[in-house]
Amino acid sequence: MSRILLNRIFGRETTSMCNFCNKKIRRSLSDNKKSIIKPAVQQREYAFFHRVLESLPQNRSLAFAYGSGVFKQDGQSWTRNSMSDFIIVTDDPLKWHKENLRQNPAHYPSAMRYLGHEAIARLQTDFGAKIYFNTLIPFEDGKIKYGVISTEDLIVDLLEWKTLYVSGRLHKPVNILEIDSSNQTLKQGLRANLIYALHAALIQLPSSFQEEDLYLALAGISYTGDLRMLIGEDKNKVSNIVTAQGELFKHLYSKSLATLSDRVHVSDGTITQDTSEEGRYHQLTMLPSTLKRKISEKWNKEGRELDLEEVFLKAIKDPTLTTKIVREGIQTIVQESSSPQAIKGIITAGPLKTVQYSVAKLKKMFKSMK
Repeated sequence: MSRILLNRIFGRETTSMCNFCNKKIRRSLSDNKKSIIKPAVQQREYAFFHRVLESLPQNRSLAFAYGSGVFKQDGQSWTRNSMSDFIIVTDDPLKWHKENLRQNPAHYPSAMRYLGHEAIARLQTDFGAKIYFNTLIPFEDGKIKYGVISTEDLIVDLLEWKTLYVSGRLHKPVNILEIDSSNQTLKQGLRANLIYALHAALIQLPSSFQEEDLYLALAGISYTGDLRMLIGEDKNKVSNIVTAQGELFKHLYSKSLATLSDRVHVSDGTITQDTSEEGRYHQLTMLPSTLKRKISEKWNKEGRELDLEEVFLKAIKDPTLTTKIVREGIQTIVQESSSPQAIKGIITAGPLKTVQYSVAKLKKMFKSMK
């Protein structure tokens, strides 16, 4: 998608995404007594995150911290040994890994050090979700994990939902630490990703619901179809995120939600929306291109040959069917990227760290099932 087209869709002014988690949020979600959302708690001081970045190569177009090591999740205890997660976005993965191998060779397993930066960069960009992770890295009094993705691959994911891996992570609150303010396509992609997420979530919700229901739908998009949710993840992960981070969700989506005011209305924590056939059709047309394609493929898999408009016109006749085809489309995208990414993770982590990481995840899963 060209920058000109982006400007036509979203306007010339793009709100900087690096402020949404760096401001202290004082407003409560609503006065609704049924809400279980709690004030957001940041686990680490900002100086810690920036010290992590200082230990890594520069050449970054975007860097953000995320996960339970950054913001509290309900039901999750946190200690100084808890892992803090980061995503590093770079214009040149080959150059970045070459420099990181020089600066931090111990971050890579021995096999990857032996293969060298060219093989690491190819593994990153050619397989799975186009991201390379180094995990369980000791740093000061804790541990860190960081993933590296190219700027080009991230922008494609934001604008098209090609893998829904990093774009899906950005549907939830993160702490953006750095952003290249001159890269307008990246900034507009970040904004587009949030608007796509709103359309995908709203189409799965009824005509009236609570704000918390919207945040649960938004947080759940990137986990739909993820095999890790079957084994290896906290079964209450989505609700834990929303319960503890509701105010951050409100702040993250408030401006994007306001752009939908002709069809979506928010009042005292209750959201109402147009769920007529015309309203559902509009929501479907506003979804990203990869999701539209997956919906069409799913619909036509039994020999039908309907174009996308015909698929949408048939699906909107039944709200349940509309929701079903969107969920199945999302599920397909997530499965196609997360499964090979999980296999790639075994290679990039090495056998020892794979066992350590898996055991920690399984402990969380079993704890959530009690």
